Amino acid sequence: MKKQIISRAFYGWLAYCRHLSTVRTHLSGLVNGKIINGEGASEGITVEKWTQLCVDGVVTDADEVYRFTYFGGVANELRTEIWPYLLGHYKFGSTADQRQNLAEETKQAYENTMSEWLAVEAIVRQRDKEDQAHAIAKLSSESMSGDQMPDGLQRDLSNEVFEDVLTEDEDSLSEQEKLHEEPHEKTKENTIRYQCEDLDADAPQPEDLEHGPATKEVLSRSRSRSRNSSLELDEASCHRPEANGDVEAQDFVHNVIVTNASMDISALESEDIPARNHMDVVTEENNSSLDACIETHGLASPLRSTCASPASSNGGIYSQELLKTFGLNLHRIEKDVQRCDRNYWYFASENLDKLRNVMCTYVWEHLDVGYMQGMCDLVAPLLVTFDDEALTYACFCHLMERMIENFPNGNAMDCHFANMRSLIQILDAEMYEQMHAHGDYTHFYFCYRWFLLDFKRELIYPDVFTTWEVIWAAQHVASAHFVLFLALALLETYRDIILSNGMDFTDIIKFFNEMAERHDAAATLQLARQLVLQLQLLIENK
Repeated sequence: MKKQIISRAFYGWLAYCRHLSTVRTHLSGLVNGKIINGEGASEGITVEKWTQLCVDGVVTDADEVYRFTYFGGVANELRTEIWPYLLGHYKFGSTADQRQNLAEETKQAYENTMSEWLAVEAIVRQRDKEDQAHAIAKLSSESMSGDQMPDGLQRDLSNEVFEDVLTEDEDSLSEQEKLHEEPHEKTKENTIRYQCEDLDADAPQPEDLEHGPATKEVLSRSRSRSRNSSLELDEASCHRPEANGDVEAQDFVHNVIVTNASMDISALESEDIPARNHMDVVTEENNSSLDACIETHGLASPLRSTCASPASSNGGIYSQELLKTFGLNLHRIEKDVQRCDRNYWYFASENLDKLRNVMCTYVWEHLDVGYMQGMCDLVAPLLVTFDDEALTYACFCHLMERMIENFPNGNAMDCHFANMRSLIQILDAEMYEQMHAHGDYTHFYFCYRWFLLDFKRELIYPDVFTTWEVIWAAQHVASAHFVLFLALALLETYRDIILSNGMDFTDIIKFFNEMAERHDAAATLQLARQLVLQLQLLIENK
């Protein structure tokens, strides 16, 4: 009996050591090695606490900011000030004057970038209208009169262009007939010269769309700048004789659109245009302040394309590939923005245009990444909090440094799923066995939306704010993979329901879809912190 007792004790100890070895090998990287005490930080950063931390406009104790945020969150009225610190836009130790200068540079850089893509957007819209007019004219000539087009064809065509083009039959047809009847002077193969007044008529006007206060100025500025540069010629140049060899406002030459601007077009015609890829541009003498702002303050994500900005409101060369790429992303953004949080009060007015502007600016600066579904969901809470397009864009770029790997082009999602399997095997083996026995959904694909959007679709807006700031602070306090412990906390919250009902993969997807925006975020966050601490203690063998 004594030998059997000793033997069982030995094998129990051996199994425990092997268990700890597995934990240390596979899970030690999921949490920080140092355990930080949350004593006195449960209330988070209140106005009084922020007054103590921010002395004479300077915040030097970053560790305390992260600690109080992780254990208690941030008061709602302070989020506009504190979130830029948490996201890395503001540097700890910066003065109020430095932050004000950064804000002005950020705004100027944002407006300059907006003026660039607005010029290209006008070309994309014009091309869409011409393509649609051509398609309708072709259908009309082949099968029917222009005013008797079946509804089905209207729907098919509207999928390829902006929806506002086909809002009313009479208006759209008259516009299309006008475009169809415009004379196009063909000068050479693959070359079309446009009348300069056509572009002015179809360019987006500031009064046509409602924009936020931060962009009204740049819209008007872009329009006036475009008249003198990339979108049309001035009145004198419109009437120059062809004998002088001057060019019109836009030339589609060899599938490349050349816009007249600060560069000398006549000099360009006299020289051979070097081969360019779709991201190449005409170098300008005075660079946009965007690059300087990025280098100085880290405004944009390191994932930004390493080449120069692909176009400029002061003129440039736009390849067909660039126009096609940006146009495709523009259409995707238009559709997603209209669907993003339409029931939330903030997006019931012109603020949807702000969301669109921020998203288009990001895509223009990251054409190699492009727009992917879900990005609007990440911008929206930032815009609601800041109500400032430039600051939202800057903070979104920093946020995407981490989040971009969750999208299909990255590999973070596979790592999340693998870590979830290891984590739940160690911390809740019974639930893991249940998942494996009922259809084996230990791949954890039902967590995809959670990880992709940092639980944004699972929670109401006030809870999203609290959850996000805790996630941002957690990497400095407890874990850079705090989203895993949040996911495990959600599963543990409904553990009894999942186990008693023997849920399979379909059941659990349906269950969490129905529970969206009904979770107790405060309780879930507290449980996630406890799970982090549990793993830290297990690794320390205490």
